[in-house]
Amino acid sequence: MKPASSPYFCACLVFTACCLLATAYCEEPRFERIVIDPNFAGAYQVEVADVNGDKKPDVIAVGGSTCAWYENPAWQKRVVTGPKQTPGIISSATADLDGDGKAEIAIAFEFAMNAPTKGKLVLAVQGRGSDEPWRLIPLADVGSIHRLRWGDVSGDGKLDLVVAPIFGRQARPPRYEIPAQLVAFHTDGDPIASKWGLYPLADRPVIHAIEVRPVGHVRGRWVVLTADNLGVSLIGEDMLTGGVSFTYSTRRLVDGAAGDAPKRGCSEVHLGRLNDGRHFLTTLEPWHGNQVVVYTAEGTNLQKFGTRAVIDETLADGHALWVADVDGDGDDEIFAGHRGKDHRVSIYDFDRARRTWTKTVIDRAIAAQDLRGGDIDGDGTPDVVAVGGSTHNVVWYKPSRR
Repeated sequence: MKPASSPYFCACLVFTACCLLATAYCEEPRFERIVIDPNFAGAYQVEVADVNGDKKPDVIAVGGSTCAWYENPAWQKRVVTGPKQTPGIISSATADLDGDGKAEIAIAFEFAMNAPTKGKLVLAVQGRGSDEPWRLIPLADVGSIHRLRWGDVSGDGKLDLVVAPIFGRQARPPRYEIPAQLVAFHTDGDPIASKWGLYPLADRPVIHAIEVRPVGHVRGRWVVLTADNLGVSLIGEDMLTGGVSFTYSTRRLVDGAAGDAPKRGCSEVHLGRLNDGRHFLTTLEPWHGNQVVVYTAEGTNLQKFGTRAVIDETLADGHALWVADVDGDGDDEIFAGHRGKDHRVSIYDFDRARRTWTKTVIDRAIAAQDLRGGDIDGDGTPDVVAVGGSTHNVVWYKPSRR
């Protein structure tokens, strides 16, 4: 693999990106397509986070029973865990828990689609140097473990680990109707040395995705959004502030797609924002579905969302979603991808005059399993990273203004 900084490599990438964007509308941002890794077998999830404490966002990818991180800016690959340690790896969540400048990585593995009692959770802790082996600390067995996210859901100013199984332990195909229990892991002490307590948050059927984030009108705690067979639910909006609490309300925001379980509801969710201050929910529907959907809030909080608007229904096995304002117009753009036939990643840009979303395909050479973002090159503009499962690639899309 040629280094990402070589002139030949960059020239090829720019040419590829221009070809891919030849049909884009003139107001759309262009992207430089930078391949971080062309050979990550079974890539399933990606994150953007500072792993080594140098203030530069790195890229973390999991899949094929491997967790690896790529150091910004040369993108040297370093393996955190391999198949002997984390077979059936499915998710990761990266954060600096103890404030030493170096990140820890929560890792979910031993996932099996039709074995919902299986699943393990560990915390990976770095050695003294970047090339030293990571130490794995077992946290719990969690059946059907599927998604991990960090956030302060307890309100004590420290990060908790939100863990979402996809199914309940007695769920069986083809409907998988036994609800999964969404939980939070919380510790009052040293996050590396102390035990983590488990706190139930909510029960939902077929939880495929979660988003954990602060919102402006909820002080002191983060909320959880679930994409599940009942649509999108908001967990924690009306909590009282002050003190540590795991008492949560659960309110369904939207129903998602109609249909028979499990092909119903929502599969992915992110909360975006428009220039006028309103939030919007974007989802993939139904479970592993074909539609990109937008629901716009009626007002500036998350009390009520408007009509279900399908902005694309051509995905095959939709599995990747992200939002970010990459063109600087104040409206978040939507990024969506799928891993099935005619796999690709596309951007959807909000046209304020027409009140519609304009689609542009930005990459057809990736069977997108996941999308995440962050300001990777420090230029003040969000970047987007995708991983492709059957295409075995980790790709950075760098916006370039004309």
